[in-house]
Amino acid sequence: MKHQGFLFIADITGYTAYLSGSELEHAQDSLRNLLQVLIENTKPPLVISRLEGDAVISYAPEGNYLQGQTIIESLERTYVAFRLAQQRMRLNTTCTCMACKNIPNLDLKFFVHYGEFMVQDLGPYKELIGNDVNLIHRILKNDVTNVYGVKAYILYTQNAVDALAIPELTDSLLSHTEPDEYLGQLHLLVQDLHPIWDRERDRQKVFVPPAEALFTIEEDFPIGPALLWDYLTKPEYRAILNNADGMEVENLSDGRTSSGSVYICAHGDAKIRHAIVDWQPFEYYTYESDGAIPGARNHVTVYLHPLEKGTRVIGVCGKSFGDETACADNDTFLLENVSRRAQDGCKSLNDRVRGDLDLGIIVQASFIQPTIGQIELAIEASMSG
Repeated sequence: MKHQGFLFIADITGYTAYLSGSELEHAQDSLRNLLQVLIENTKPPLVISRLEGDAVISYAPEGNYLQGQTIIESLERTYVAFRLAQQRMRLNTTCTCMACKNIPNLDLKFFVHYGEFMVQDLGPYKELIGNDVNLIHRILKNDVTNVYGVKAYILYTQNAVDALAIPELTDSLLSHTEPDEYLGQLHLLVQDLHPIWDRERDRQKVFVPPAEALFTIEEDFPIGPALLWDYLTKPEYRAILNNADGMEVENLSDGRTSSGSVYICAHGDAKIRHAIVDWQPFEYYTYESDGAIPGARNHVTVYLHPLEKGTRVIGVCGKSFGDETACADNDTFLLENVSRRAQDGCKSLNDRVRGDLDLGIIVQASFIQPTIGQIELAIEASMSG
């Protein structure tokens, strides 16, 4: 069966040079730890195909996701997890060998293409087959670092950028060309990942702890966090969640919703602003809402907790802040009018999700965990190659 979708390779940067100047036993441990981080973070909408030395090959067929932004954020989150692991490995060792000292010299790069492919079971692997699969392997060898001086990046083919359907994205990417023996000059686009790490380190966390809530709602959905994130954040589905007549989003960043973006929630003639103040994809987001009573506002955090078969959404509405009298009146209004409607909206969205599953509009992908043996074979191949 042929699929349309995204193809990915996550490749550890600088590993060959790292090996040449390192003690092999400790270098092997480092690779094992970092590969495990990549594996643990390559989860739906991405599905692992196989390990290849110090690289993880994966794919995301259509139906595993609803918006291109989720694809990008999956890769960015993996990069942040990689850098955090690297940092912990260096801080948590007192070893003075070169393998341990040189851990910070490693980095990560991704290759992304969109096209047609087949998935074939080959022993323990999901082998990807097709011309587009061959293409993404060919762009592994490129001149990006020499041209731009970046070691950590996402390299997109033009097909991939088109499929993401975020036209504004190209404004923030570097344009690059590479010769290809079959297709001539390939037009590629480069996203430098170091600013993603800098942004994450500087991010101010804003969330409402459940223990401090004015009220909470809960609902269990039959799909994983990343796919559910699309339903919770894409305006047309978020309108269902909020029982709204319409939903728009303003202040996008390079075409993407993020901290600083504002949802405009329409209820008849009323327009309620929900300003995103913290955006942590697939885990939680927090927005600041206009109060029903002038002079009062409140924070709402929507948490996503993975379950064995699905995701639990916990919506936490914080107590109002602002003018003291307005806050008391606003809290009363929220408790009497909004808490029940919020739970009803969550149930309505759940009905939509279940309906889309039944119709095959979305597909809940499974997380594939390579075995210890597969990881060891990949490490062995990397050490010998």
